[in-house]
Amino acid sequence: MYIYETGGENYDLLKEFAEHHRKYPTEAERTLWALLKNKSLDAKFRRQHIIGDYIADFVCLHSKLIIEVDGGYHLEGDQIVKDTERTDDLERLGFRVIRFSNDEVLSDTQRVMSDIQKAMNTQTGQSPSPFGEGRSGALVNPPDYRNDTVLPLPMEVQANAWAVDAACSGNPGPMEYQAIDLATGAQVFHFGPLKGTNNIGEFLAIVHALALMEKQGITDKVIYSDSYNAILWVQKKQCKTKLEHTPETEPLYQIIRRAETWLRTHIVRTPIIKWETQKWGEVPADFGRK
Repeated sequence: MYIYETGGENYDLLKEFAEHHRKYPTEAERTLWALLKNKSLDAKFRRQHIIGDYIADFVCLHSKLIIEVDGGYHLEGDQIVKDTERTDDLERLGFRVIRFSNDEVLSDTQRVMSDIQKAMNTQTGQSPSPFGEGRSGALVNPPDYRNDTVLPLPMEVQANAWAVDAACSGNPGPMEYQAIDLATGAQVFHFGPLKGTNNIGEFLAIVHALALMEKQGITDKVIYSDSYNAILWVQKKQCKTKLEHTPETEPLYQIIRRAETWLRTHIVRTPIIKWETQKWGEVPADFGRK
């Protein structure tokens, strides 16, 4: 059972906006809705659905998956920061948010639907399908650290910390990253999979952790990462990847640009500490696929 009415204090005003957008969708929204509403993914979606103080373009309440279709203005100025804050707020409500550009929906519809299916599989605990054509083997689910189990830590490691890590099947390939709270063993956040590289995932994981700590007013924790390159990229405020920039990798490059913008517009005070794998073993956020 799930809640149909998920609006907050501004529900009446949001309802007016939602009804307007349902009546006048963009071409990309109309295209995607035609595929989602016929349950081609074996799931019920709602469009322009109110959640808290936001309107989700499309949402599957059963799997708590939100799909956002972005126009060009989402890459401009303060809108990047607003989108990040919106996503953080929705994730705190238990939803996962995935985004596609108008061009992706219109020109690469099959991949978009495949990505949505993979995201739904991850949300419902099923093993994701192989990422893209021509690749064999399914991604395994990440280890479940979400049972508030105290992790065994080396004496040199601070427990009041988050550890981050990324995993990538291939180079490039399906990439995802996560953060684990070392004090409780709880998964703080998870993102992906999305086509990329391990180094990019490590970089984005650190920035995601930094941004979330600032958003939540956390000032007493440190971040552990086992990637020297990612730590260096964060210090230089630039993701120095050599990943080819193509229409397929454009969604990831949009996220990279948002991360770099965040680093350039914020003062980083949280210590980022290199996890010494040879001395301490695998970082607790490791996906266990080596």
